[in-house]
Amino acid sequence: MLIDNLTILSATATVWWMCFFTAAGLCVGSFINVVIYRLPLGLRLSDPTWSFCPSCGNPIAWYDNLPVVGFLLLRGRCRNCWQPISPRYAFIELMTAITVVVLMDRFFIGSADTRASFTDLNWLIAEHWPIFLAHFVLFASLLAMSAIDIQYYWVDIRFTHFAAFFGLVMHAFWKPGTDYEWMQPHDGTAIAAVAAFVGFAIVWIVIQVTLRAPPAEDAPLEEPSTPATTAKPSTRIVLIPLAIFLFLCVTTMLSDWGYDPVPYVVRCLIALTFFFALIVYEAAQVRETDTEIVQAIEFEAPDALRMTLGELACLAPGIILGVAALWLAFNNSQAAEAMTSVLHNPMVWGISRAITGYVIAASVGWGVRIVANLLYGKEAFATGDIHMMAAAGCVAGWQIVVIGFVLCCFIAVVAWIALLPFKRTRAIPLGPWLWIGMLTATVFYDQIAQSTIFRNLDSAFGVFLHDVWRHPLFGGV
Repeated sequence: MLIDNLTILSATATVWWMCFFTAAGLCVGSFINVVIYRLPLGLRLSDPTWSFCPSCGNPIAWYDNLPVVGFLLLRGRCRNCWQPISPRYAFIELMTAITVVVLMDRFFIGSADTRASFTDLNWLIAEHWPIFLAHFVLFASLLAMSAIDIQYYWVDIRFTHFAAFFGLVMHAFWKPGTDYEWMQPHDGTAIAAVAAFVGFAIVWIVIQVTLRAPPAEDAPLEEPSTPATTAKPSTRIVLIPLAIFLFLCVTTMLSDWGYDPVPYVVRCLIALTFFFALIVYEAAQVRETDTEIVQAIEFEAPDALRMTLGELACLAPGIILGVAALWLAFNNSQAAEAMTSVLHNPMVWGISRAITGYVIAASVGWGVRIVANLLYGKEAFATGDIHMMAAAGCVAGWQIVVIGFVLCCFIAVVAWIALLPFKRTRAIPLGPWLWIGMLTATVFYDQIAQSTIFRNLDSAFGVFLHDVWRHPLFGGV
């Protein structure tokens, strides 16, 4: 009898958490639609505060604005003017909900340790909700940025700033336990990263105060050449992501109950394959911005070297502070003891862990940009993509960013080949592929870390780092 009661409680709690998280995902997806539509057109998110039809401008009633449900009930049309509304809105809502299910599977079910009862799942959620929530905010932000980037070749770095700040706060309150293997930075690495972060922050503040102008990445190119109102009303096409969403919900809950009809890896591959196919479809649409972005890059090419040197000058204070702090930590015992005592405060250590991921991921991005710019003699890697990598490093760790970036390059090449019959633009919006690459690295990190190739690389890199730390510069003998 007790076992039956526990089983009923387990099933009820699983359904509750799944409904709660997916409802939150659908609502966030609805807000992302507002962001995607308004920001590129220069509209304020708070004016008007209500959603409106893109054709007639009339407010949309709350009961018509229910995520996915409202679109299906109205058959993809506005209740007032009966003009068609793009199914993109329902797709974004369902993509956000699918992302939530995949992350829930990653942190609490599929990749978590085998549990004897559902009470352990409740404990996992209570113990590790900050890192789960940080990942949700990160990938929701990257999804919004990707949707804008694929249409405008424009990345709004306010999303990455918000995701990184939220990640810092969540890491401050989250303590990795035995159930989560989270690579902790070396004390010297954390000290250097924090110092470098302070240097970068000072430079950023000085630039914002002196220039008082948004960077080039913060301005849209132009209005879309094909307004959303011209889309044909279609509810059947929305049934595809809806079916995938329901399938993932059911199979994930069955997995949590001890039944595993579809393995974790297969569940995640289905979601990621759907995301890949959808991005390829959107990227195949020919837009005026395809030509405009290529012309803009060619126009700015003569100033690529000067721009790169200017960026290096802006990075110099952070690099100098980071190296100075590292040298001080390894050559002054009193300073090292004082810094490590502050660093090992639980909240400070969480923040420094996030900052370390941010700085290392940003360094990888800036390194790629600088080398690519110098090799090609023009902008070959946008600064907005660097901000995406930095925010991902802050939340998920720099290891995820490195693996995700490699996957992103591979996936982008495959997509480029698939797109050749449809469009031959020389510019590729990297934002969507960074999003799917980081998400893939996150959900499959355990599988990748256990692979033979990764173990060999990790071993060789570990030996290299061991030799570096023994260098006299770092206090070794």
